[in-house]
This record gives sequence, C-alpha cells and structure tokens, in this order.
Amino acid sequence: MNRIVCKFGGSSVADAVQFRKIKYIISGNPERKIVVVSAPGKRNQQETKLTDLFYTAHDLAKSNLDFSQPWKLIKERFIEITEGLSIRSTVREELEEMEASMKKQNDKLSADFVASRGEYLCAKITSEFLGAKFIDAFPIIQFDSQYRVTQQSLDNLKATLSDPELLYVVPGFYGSDLQGNLKTFTRGGSDITGAILANACDCLLYENWTDVSGLLMADPRIVKDAHPISYVSYREIRELAYSGANVLHDESIAPCRAKDIAIKIKNTNSPSDPGTTIGPTPASVSRLITGIAGRKDFSMIYIEKSMMNKEKGFGRKVLAILEDLDVPYELSPCGIDSMNVVVDSKHLHKVEAEVLAEIDRKMQPNKIKIFNNLALIATVGHGMVSQIGTAAKLFAALAKENVNLRVIDQGSSEINIIIGVNEADYEKAITAIYREFVG
Repeated sequence: MNRIVCKFGGSSVADAVQFRKIKYIISGNPERKIVVVSAPGKRNQQETKLTDLFYTAHDLAKSNLDFSQPWKLIKERFIEITEGLSIRSTVREELEEMEASMKKQNDKLSADFVASRGEYLCAKITSEFLGAKFIDAFPIIQFDSQYRVTQQSLDNLKATLSDPELLYVVPGFYGSDLQGNLKTFTRGGSDITGAILANACDCLLYENWTDVSGLLMADPRIVKDAHPISYVSYREIRELAYSGANVLHDESIAPCRAKDIAIKIKNTNSPSDPGTTIGPTPASVSRLITGIAGRKDFSMIYIEKSMMNKEKGFGRKVLAILEDLDVPYELSPCGIDSMNVVVDSKHLHKVEAEVLAEIDRKMQPNKIKIFNNLALIATVGHGMVSQIGTAAKLFAALAKENVNLRVIDQGSSEINIIIGVNEADYEKAITAIYREFVG
C-alpha cells in the first residue's frame, strides 16, 4: 500500500489556524493516510510548553499542592483550539475528569501518563477535525527500556491500521513498556512514533512536518546564509541529529532505515517548499560535506599514568566508574600514557567529586584534571571518504581563525570528523569550517 505517514510537530498544531493548514496538506495527497501529532507547541516565547505544564501540574498534585493555575492554562489552550475549529469535542470533559482524578488520587497517576495527555488530547481534536479514526498509542506501541519496539507491537499496528481507505490519527510521544505501564519517549519522541508507524505499515514515505523547510548545512543563527540540504543519508542525519541538528529526533531514523523508507522534512507553513529528503547512501555525491552541527556544555576528564598502555582493562575500568555514577560519555581519545573522556557537563557536575575520587582510588593516575567549557563540532559527509586532505583542509581553516583544537576524533567510516574547541570559539569555528568547504 502506497501510504504516507505525516507527523506534525508542536508548531504545526499550535492553534486553530495551524490545524486548518494540516487539513489542507492532508487533502492535497490521497496517499497521506496516517497522521501523528505532538502536543500543541508554544505560540510565542513567553508561553510555557503544554508538556511542561502537565509535568508541573502532576508534581504539584502529587505533593498535595494546588495545581489549578497550570491546569487552567492547559484547559484554556485546548478549549481555545476546539472553539476556533468549531467542533464538538470531548476534550473539556476529559480534562475535567482528569482534574478530579488528580485531586482524589494524586499518587495514582504517573508523570508519564499526565505528560502524555498533551499528545492524546491533540490527537483527539485532530481526528475529530479531520473526520479520521483515532487510534491510541497505548498500549499498542510497546517498547523495552532501550525504546526498541517489539515485533508483536509492529504486527498489531499493521493489523490495526490495515484499511487503506481510512485516515488514521495516532498521538505521538508515548506507548507501553513491557510491563504494561504507559511510558513516554524522550522529548521530541513524536518523531519516533511516526517512524514506528511507517515501519509497521510498510509505508511509502514518512513526512515530518515542522516549521522549517528542511535542513540547512549549518545553524542559521551562526551562518546566516547557510545552504539548504536537499538530500542526506540515514547515516549522515544520525550523525548530524546526534551532534545538535535538532530538526529530527536521532532515534527516529532506525525504523525507517530498516525498510529503506524515505523521510521528508517539510514546512507546514510553506508546504510547496521542496524540503529535505533522508534516505539510503547515494551512489555518488556532489558535495564534499553535507552539514556541520555542534553542541556546547561538555567537559573533558584528562587522566595521565605512566605505562597506561600496558595496564589491561584501564579504559574499561574508567568507563565503568562513569557508568556506576550515571555519567554517559561521548568519546574517548587516548594516547600511550593518557586517556581523555568527554562527557556532558550537566551529568558530570552532579557527581564530579565522586568521579575524581573513584578514578584516583581505583586507577592511581599520576595526574587527573577536568577541563570545562568544551564544545563539540561534527563535520559530516560521504564526500569526505574519497577526498584526500579533508582533515588538513578543516584544520587549516581553524588555524587561520586562531581556533585552538582541544579534541580531534575521526572514525574509520570517514564520514564524520569531530573536533572539540573552547566554547568561546564555537561560533567562529563553525563559520570557518562552513566558509572553507561551502564558500
């Protein structure tokens, strides 16, 4: 069946005007048969995200505190949308029932359940407005602790959404764990829901509708005239998304990649724009690099010990210390007598003293030090594989701008060069790389 999954993000369902744009988009292609929605997004910078309001209300209710203020904002937002669409909806009644339940049983409703109501209610409104069939993501989308969807869940989805003539609406962001509890994905997880549905139903295409017309080769806040990316491979987008290009959740790639289902990033506000296509690795590429992305707020743990390379299991033991203290690591460039571990600063700072003490006790290093205020930048592209001197070109561009390299990492795949620089040089480094490779 040549069906298309359409996922609409928070900005695409922010108000009644945006819902009407969705209706126009769906009516423009009869193959658009499965719709996934996020919770309504912010209409301006002063607003609080609805998901955050739900979390706040839950925390207050659980502590037997008054949650009427965030709940009032939640109700007003949803009622405003339904009235703006002139539809008869059960949303008001469902919110009132939930409010009463939270007052009586504030220790019974999980934070995940309360937070998921943003997507749930938005999907209810969307199905009513489009005249579509509502399918709840719970408990039909079932996944384990690593967000891997069970085969039984995929089979159930395929059977449930089997009618090629029907239009279905499914809420994003949540499903069921293996114990039957409602669980949410990580933030931005509606992207994952859309990819799961595309996989389960063997869809032709997964369209991800947002408020930008696809991906750009660099952050436009840094590089004002950054070129658009018309095509990017699954491998490249995983690298870019993980490294900070946040148009698409990086965990939404695998379900589509497993069946070679193309993903299209489109703009709800400019549906005729070409957007960005994500698909298999192309046979040939026209550009040396595809994109540049980065993130700030990293720290580097530097460990020095004489004859480290002769000590079996040294690296494993260091990483085990971080694992035990719940500190994930990004990468670990090493020398003969030194080991560096780059980690997220927010995680490290919570347990910094314990990390240093454990490394000192178990590893007995000659020297240990933490460097803060580090930024990681990834330069990604299949074109780099066959081009001699790419790394030299990149480093020369940074040297011209007096950017000091703190970390250099390139895997054997050769489609990604990661560098670490001081946060103060972050914007300058991205601009220098872009100008060197793109112009």
